[in-house]
Amino acid sequence: MADINKFGATGTTLQEFLADMRQKYLAIDGDWNIEPESPDGLQIAAWCEVLANLDEAIIQAYQSVDPNSAIGQQLDRIAEYASIRRQRATFSTSLVTFTGTPLTAIPAGTQVKHRITGTLWATDNDVVTSSAGTVSVGVTCVSSGSQGANIGTLTKIATPIGGIISVTNGVVASMGLDEETDNAFRIRRTESVARLGSNMIDNIYAELVNVNGVKKIRILENVGDAPDENGIAGHSMAIFVDGGANEDIIAAISRKKNPGCGLNYKTNIPNKISVDTRTATGQPVNITFFRPEYVSVFVRIEVLIDAVDFDESDLKKRMVDYSLKGFDETLGFSKHGFLIGEDIAAGRLYTPANYVVGGAQYVRTITVGTKSGAVDQNIIPIRFNQLGVFDAGNIEVVYV
Repeated sequence: MADINKFGATGTTLQEFLADMRQKYLAIDGDWNIEPESPDGLQIAAWCEVLANLDEAIIQAYQSVDPNSAIGQQLDRIAEYASIRRQRATFSTSLVTFTGTPLTAIPAGTQVKHRITGTLWATDNDVVTSSAGTVSVGVTCVSSGSQGANIGTLTKIATPIGGIISVTNGVVASMGLDEETDNAFRIRRTESVARLGSNMIDNIYAELVNVNGVKKIRILENVGDAPDENGIAGHSMAIFVDGGANEDIIAAISRKKNPGCGLNYKTNIPNKISVDTRTATGQPVNITFFRPEYVSVFVRIEVLIDAVDFDESDLKKRMVDYSLKGFDETLGFSKHGFLIGEDIAAGRLYTPANYVVGGAQYVRTITVGTKSGAVDQNIIPIRFNQLGVFDAGNIEVVYV
């Protein structure tokens, strides 16, 4: 039977129950017919299955109160004690430019279509074309998850508007995420215990990581008097956030930022979002943060294959997922994917590749690049404010 002590909980397996029960029956009568197909054998099997299920249920109940082993709804309940909730699926975002007649209004929700995959993307807000007939606006994919869009792929107008003749995206899309897995949720819960801590950087990070839609965060601090090599002002922080709504991010920072440390609202770091707002107690404050610059990553994988096939689309999806959230299948691997400002090292991509390939096959080489015709590097240098973005359409699998 199940045993709970100071070292944990242990139970008896079905096979152990069967062996013990059969031994006790034969101790009564050595000629007793307890073969599996006999009436008594079937009865023994039924009893043992019930006992094994009871032990398993007891162990699961014991483990469900531990955040390191709880799953599903019970993990949600444990995290709720700290006001932390599982993140639902998020949506990919990009920036498109409309061209047409000057001063043409384009309402929020106007849809454009990916020319290859057919996914629909809706504009985030109302805009009007300039006197030159162009305007740029953010778009969000209507389908959740990691929906990619390379440069020049959002080119079909799905919602016709008089005066608008073309649309295109000049930047690669920032990928959305699937609903947070148990493993990823455990990691974020652990990071979020700093929400009530005393370190401002950890506090801000823990607050931002729980903002709906936020995917990547990087906080750089310059404790010196002069600007550093990245242009970050002295005695200040530069906060980089990928994903999430501007107003939610601003509110989160204002709740945790202490007075006296600047946020670089006067620097020339690109993609700056700066808003004058108020703290929770009504004090005026300027909140500044930055969006990362996206760098398209192309991958070439050489697979030595014998006779066993594998799902190539699954391999590409695993690569994209790894870039977003790391490898959470087991311990000892990155749990955050590639971070803002982190170089793209091809060597790290062997982990998700080998997880899919296996069998009579193995990955021979993996190289990366920023252009489709030059995927021959081992490392892509990434600047402090950049983020490498993977797309299944930019991953080539070659069989050798």
